[in-house]
Amino acid sequence: MGVLEDLQKLKDTEEFFEYFHIEYDENILKPYRLHILKKFNLYIRDEWENLQKMEDKTLYEVLRDYLKKSYETFLNSTPVKERLFKVHREAISFIRLENKKS
Repeated sequence: MGVLEDLQKLKDTEEFFEYFHIEYDENILKPYRLHILKKFNLYIRDEWENLQKMEDKTLYEVLRDYLKKSYETFLNSTPVKERLFKVHREAISFIRLENKKS
């Protein structure tokens, strides 16, 4: 079974971190789990064609790095700053609009 097939079986964020043997702090992972996986997904999407051509060992390491990088993003940033979801992009637009009115 390959890495991509393995990933399809994972059910929650913790399973992704266990699969890739990445240590994490629950105080970071729990509140940012969706944001971390969204960021991870964006890395994959951007490189999808190249990823499909990789051998499993290389693919595993690349995806591991992407997940680790996604997690590390939220050690120093916030969901609003990253604007991964529409609600955050709209919040920033609203704040900017309100600041222009002031």
